[in-house]
Amino acid sequence: MAILKTLPYMYSNLNMKDLAQLKEKKNLVLVLPIGAMESHGPHCPLGTDTFNSTEIALRTAEKLRKKGYEAFVLPPLAYTPAQCARNFPGTINISIETQTALITEICIQLIRQGITNICLCNNHGDPANIKAIYNACESIFEKVGVRLIYPDKTRKKYAVRLPDSYQKAECHGDSYEVSMVMAIDHSLINEERRKALPPVHVNLVEKMFTEKLDDFKLMGMPDSYNGDPAAATAEEGEQTLDTIADIMVESVEERFQGKDQELRRGLFAR
Repeated sequence: MAILKTLPYMYSNLNMKDLAQLKEKKNLVLVLPIGAMESHGPHCPLGTDTFNSTEIALRTAEKLRKKGYEAFVLPPLAYTPAQCARNFPGTINISIETQTALITEICIQLIRQGITNICLCNNHGDPANIKAIYNACESIFEKVGVRLIYPDKTRKKYAVRLPDSYQKAECHGDSYEVSMVMAIDHSLINEERRKALPPVHVNLVEKMFTEKLDDFKLMGMPDSYNGDPAAATAEEGEQTLDTIADIMVESVEERFQGKDQELRRGLFAR
């Protein structure tokens, strides 16, 4: 796994003396990966979102370092709201309130230590999770006056840069997510099952926000996936991981250039 290959980028490996010296440079950036522990079909691991977010965070840190920043990746948040997959084996679904409090307390602890450039790297699209992230961002700004960096890829300006399956909202356990896992560690995918899976053309946006459903089974996803997992490729995954990492880097640079804007909730967080 990439997390084991890129240990120099891990916040956990710093000691307190090193961290104190890094803070003095004023270009320290911490990236917090946010994933989930939830079902992603019979072919994809429960930790799919966490693996993908962590890999993107590591690539973000590497790209930022090449630009002169001191960037490190915080331990990922793997337990998050996963309401839509709650009725499938393996899913651990925590409340919006718990997730909001967790992100808020982690970030405020860091901010009070003088670390104010914190970038959230989320690859878990459950609306309850995204709502919790915005709740936390607003709570942190209200309490300590610091804005987190959060490039929300459900917003159109980011979504248009991602694969068609993502833009069509066929993006759970599908070619979009599976391709990224394949690029990270192909052995995590059950290839025999993946290749045999039929496409499930369910538009998550329509099901969630037009039909007001919050359960994959009721949405017409009996095996906890949609889209076309059989179409996944490691090559697409590499490109997607890099594209999202580029989006993260751009957002961090906007902060340092004084161009970052107030976060505004999109459809997924209302």
